[in-house]
Amino acid sequence: MPGCEACGAQPATAVTVRAHQGMVIIMRTVTRRGVLCRTCGLAVYRQMTSDTLLTGWWGLFSFFVTPFVVLGNAFGARAALHRLPEPYGAVRPPLHPGRRVLRRAPAMLILTPIALVALAIPTLVVVGLFSGGGEGSVALSAGDCVRNEADWPEQQLRKVGCGSPLAEYRVLEEASCGPRDYLLRAEYTIGAPGRPGSCVTPL
Repeated sequence: MPGCEACGAQPATAVTVRAHQGMVIIMRTVTRRGVLCRTCGLAVYRQMTSDTLLTGWWGLFSFFVTPFVVLGNAFGARAALHRLPEPYGAVRPPLHPGRRVLRRAPAMLILTPIALVALAIPTLVVVGLFSGGGEGSVALSAGDCVRNEADWPEQQLRKVGCGSPLAEYRVLEEASCGPRDYLLRAEYTIGAPGRPGSCVTPL
């Protein structure tokens, strides 16, 4: 078996690593094929993938090409190199692998916002499911008693028992309000959709 092209160590395997560069209108893909040991191959893979994460997004088509290049490197060259044992018998200094791709600045710059967005969406969904008691969360019917937690004309109604000392207003069925009544906002409207809003009158 031939030794590593870079350092001469054994064992070595044939790998193909690509880097992509987007330039708004045009784009460029650099391909390196060679027989490399695990150490030198990881150095090439990490550098070219890191360069892709930094420069691969800046173009309409490049934005969609870059993920395929990154994943192709990871599941192709990187996977093949990790199957190799530690190299031995080098006749030249091996290439330095450096930090892993995910620990380098380009990966953090690109992947951190993506991770934050991915975490924010389910977080907002959970908060929306478990938050209650806010505006518009009260289903009112004629005859219900409510308390306004805000100052009129703002409405933040909470349904309470009519015998409770907290009860301030009773929901009327008619839509025409008297001089001392208040018209409910749309989110508190009772009845069929499109029906005019109901009124509350002081107890």
